[in-house]
Amino acid sequence: MKQDIVTYPVILTEYNDELGHYYVVTSPNIKGLVTDGETITEALFNVKDAIATMLIGIKYPKVQDPRKWRLEKDQQTSWVTVNMTK
Repeated sequence: MKQDIVTYPVILTEYNDELGHYYVVTSPNIKGLVTDGETITEALFNVKDAIATMLIGIKYPKVQDPRKWRLEKDQQTSWVTVNMTK
């Protein structure tokens, strides 16, 4: 069976507020994508499921170059690979 693998850059934003310390993940590539986690590892794990769910049955969005994104001081980028055949 052929694997259907997608890789997208995401933005992790770190928060320390009244809700605690956590990370929110978004991606300009996938409109409406928002998920979170208490750690970077958890947030990146959660975003894999979110990407897979949001891309079911649609044409995959073109991958943008994250070097062109403007980031705030509490943001960083990461690449996420998702196996869409699972």
